[in-house]
Amino acid sequence: MSAERIIELPAGCAPALNTAQASTYTGLAEKTLETLRTRGGGPRFVKYGRKAVRYLKPDLDAFMAERTVGSTSEPVAA
Repeated sequence: MSAERIIELPAGCAPALNTAQASTYTGLAEKTLETLRTRGGGPRFVKYGRKAVRYLKPDLDAFMAERTVGSTSEPVAA
């Protein structure tokens, strides 16, 4: 299954990405995002129902920024 195209929204409007789109955006596998949702430690997400899950781009950006390091000896905040 291919990831859906990310739609360009008006400025100031945060898009809600499905798991496939969030996977493409972050470079993490869909299964990894699913596991992180269950175990914790992953990016924040919006849950609309039992199966409908979306990620907001600012939350994905924050998740990645928290894990940005300058060298392999620098600890990750995760």
